[in-house]
Amino acid sequence: MGQLNMYWTFTKKAFLRSAVYRFEVWSRTGSNLIFLVMWGSIWTALYAGREEAAGVSFTAMLTYIVVSKFLDGVNEAGTPLWDIQEKVRTGDISLELMRPFDVPLRYLFADFGSVAFYMLTALLPIYFLLFLFMDLTLPTDGFTWIYFILSAFLGFLIRYCVEMTFGLLTFFLVETGGIEDIFYFAMSLLSGSVIPLWFFPGWLETIAMYLPFQSIFFLPISIFIGQISGSQIYMALGIQLFWLVVCYLILRLVWNRASHKVVVQGG
Repeated sequence: MGQLNMYWTFTKKAFLRSAVYRFEVWSRTGSNLIFLVMWGSIWTALYAGREEAAGVSFTAMLTYIVVSKFLDGVNEAGTPLWDIQEKVRTGDISLELMRPFDVPLRYLFADFGSVAFYMLTALLPIYFLLFLFMDLTLPTDGFTWIYFILSAFLGFLIRYCVEMTFGLLTFFLVETGGIEDIFYFAMSLLSGSVIPLWFFPGWLETIAMYLPFQSIFFLPISIFIGQISGSQIYMALGIQLFWLVVCYLILRLVWNRASHKVVVQGG
């Protein structure tokens, strides 16, 4: 219980820190809404007045984009990558290792605080109005909402594990600028954040289905708009749980190697 209270302290501090930098929160929200309008306009033009494409209605597709940008805002509110990379480059990571907490968990709980502030002050009020005044496809029963929230949370944890693991590569490579661009492009494309997987060519869809990225956006949003329903929901949640376990184990393996590398180099 004492350990849990310690980690929740990081959550509260991150929440309060986000409250201090309110301009950053609103600038991030403005950027999120700009991209929402941009992608909404693109898909409106692509449908060109048609009611559906590939068996997906225009209303469902528009809902997909709105929910995608909401989840994108949630995920961007908590990003361990930049912080961990900077600490490795400056050597401050050695101070983290000397403290009585698990570093990956410390960043995860800090993410919870940042995300909570961003959701309460910006995302939920704005997107509530969007769903209120736009003609969007909403779940018709409470269980679908519960499954969506659970799926979105699992997707958030998977994104955290994947991104933190990539951030830890800084221990070995120091500079990851070029690889980082490829990483974010691949995650954005293969997660279905802007282009749903059902519009992919067959070979690319197959590749995406065998990677964890679809769990971040595609599966939760598909549950939300009803493209995944019934027993398929349990299969989707099972896939997410599988990838969460795999990504977490990889994170722990990389962290173990990285922290050992710091100890060895530091004597």
